[in-house]
Amino acid sequence: SRPLLKYRGVDTGAGLERMVLAAQNVETIFHTDLFYPLMQAAADTLKVKISDETWEFLAITADHVRAATFVIAEGVRPSNTKQGYVIRRVLRRAIGALYLLGIQESLLYKLSGHVVEQMRHVYPELEERREQVALMIKGEEERFLKTLEGGMRLFEDAAHAGKISGEDAFKLHDTHGFPIDLTKWLAKHKGIEVDITSFEKAMQGQREKSREASGGTAVSFDVRFIPEEETKKEVKFVGYEKTEVETEVNQFSPPDSEGNTEIWLKESPFYGEAGGQIGDTGRIIGDDFEIEVSSTEYNQAGVQVIHGKFVKGKPPKDLKGKKVKAIVDLDRRMEIKRAHTATHLLHAALRKILGEHVKQEGSLVEPGRLRFDFYHPEPMTAEEIAEVEKQVYAWIIANHEAKPDEMSREEAEALGALAFFGEKYGDKVRVLQIRDKNTEELISAELCGGTHLGRTGDIGMFIITSETGVAAGIRRIEALTGQRAFAEIEHTREVISELSSSIGTDRDKLVKRVEELKTSLSAETKAREQLARRYVESLAEGVLKNSQKIDDVEFVTGRVEGISRDELRLLADSLKSRRDRIVGLLAAPDKNRLAVLCFSSKSTSKDYPAGEILKKVASRFKGGGGGSATLAEASIAETSLDKLTSVFLEVVNAAAAARREGN
Repeated sequence: SRPLLKYRGVDTGAGLERMVLAAQNVETIFHTDLFYPLMQAAADTLKVKISDETWEFLAITADHVRAATFVIAEGVRPSNTKQGYVIRRVLRRAIGALYLLGIQESLLYKLSGHVVEQMRHVYPELEERREQVALMIKGEEERFLKTLEGGMRLFEDAAHAGKISGEDAFKLHDTHGFPIDLTKWLAKHKGIEVDITSFEKAMQGQREKSREASGGTAVSFDVRFIPEEETKKEVKFVGYEKTEVETEVNQFSPPDSEGNTEIWLKESPFYGEAGGQIGDTGRIIGDDFEIEVSSTEYNQAGVQVIHGKFVKGKPPKDLKGKKVKAIVDLDRRMEIKRAHTATHLLHAALRKILGEHVKQEGSLVEPGRLRFDFYHPEPMTAEEIAEVEKQVYAWIIANHEAKPDEMSREEAEALGALAFFGEKYGDKVRVLQIRDKNTEELISAELCGGTHLGRTGDIGMFIITSETGVAAGIRRIEALTGQRAFAEIEHTREVISELSSSIGTDRDKLVKRVEELKTSLSAETKAREQLARRYVESLAEGVLKNSQKIDDVEFVTGRVEGISRDELRLLADSLKSRRDRIVGLLAAPDKNRLAVLCFSSKSTSKDYPAGEILKKVASRFKGGGGGSATLAEASIAETSLDKLTSVFLEVVNAAAAARREGN
């Protein structure tokens, strides 16, 4: 017999929404007080009424914003991969729903505040992250709205065929950022289908092309003469405590003709490339040989393998079981440690200055150099970059302790250590903590298995060299540390010194002198432009003297010497300003050819489109070009004005005849 439970019940699997639906005795979950207030808030924000026509769109908006608010507050950012892509799809479907309601501006982010107001008494963390959530949703809206209108035009054109082809669905996805479920939903509203099979084939083709273009990132190991199980023997990493160790060779690959080989050690002081940190180099020394280590990585089995080259002695036939001394390149390791510890300070500074929404999206740590990718919806200002750099320097100068500790995942979470979606962590994790030496306040705590300095002061110099965008909502900072930072500062000093000498002023007065030169140059440029305009005006008078009238339109041609393409355009503008209905062809020598410009006033551009006229004229003189109905440009073989005029009049006369027939 089974004992009775103290509290008896039935697990219905209904979930909160369905339980509320039953308790409130309403038709759908969207009629409950969980969703209807959000729908009403959406209707008020969008300035529409809740009705049969708007119900589905408002329900989608309320549901999707609610979901996005919670998930983004948990640390997921809209992206093209993993959890981030789920949120991107959800938000873009909601944006598409609003578009069908005639809304083409960012409004979803405002609704996230209503979700916070409704749920903060149960989920206080929503209030803490209110601004970050709204900022991310707004950024995603603004990005998608830039391509939405063009995508909707493509969708409408494709829908005329009665079915959205796989090719069009792929183009909507690849060019306009339409998730396939948005395309399917839009198609459902049109009563048509999407060719999903062809779409998936196109997506697969794109993935294959992407892999080919990347050249692959997998490391190739020569294991032709090594049993597979031998390459999977565990290599004990002792590089946190030791940089030089006497160890034993587990296995090695016979060297090629140039002495290149791969080695598996029993114990290794070399750090293998992982977590963005590049692998160690150094030396492996035996009784009568020496190997120069060029890189340390991990094979597909997750076992450390060392790449190197015999530089002394004769390569032995078999190293398995041999005693060797493994020595890490200490200077290089030190520069890597400087860059890696600085990366943690940079991350902390970005979160302090820009907000806690900032999270690492990728990194590269090399000797004296770091690259850090992070989520932030907009470019950093020059002031923000300077403030971040200043904060990192303050922590360096303070010489705080950087302490790595091994602890359980639960302890790391309780500490508030940052971990990242997509990373795999064991039950035991290594956490680098940096605390203020005076207050013990935590500056940074991150799960990290890399090598680090013991104190922040050992970083030495730190300078940010660039801040750029690498993807939607992803920014990248590149920075230098230690000796490389010093070299960059020295280079900048030399450039400033040379510039000061060239301009003939002291360094302290350099900026002021450059501004004076800019002002002077601007004044000279304006003076030259005024002279050019006067010259062009005089040329316009001469060109108009040789005009011909066909019906109610004036036609002009002219060849002018010694003017640029820009001045040729000014001449066209001058002629159009003098006549309401005018079409012209202008030419100027350009090296061994002629630069030709055709213009047509707005009132004549429909009957005499400049682009079409010039295309026909240029083809007769081994040239090509194009443009709009009011202005077009081309380059043609050298010819006389008489020949050019003759062909031009032949083309416009034909156009005039066609115009008369049309009337």
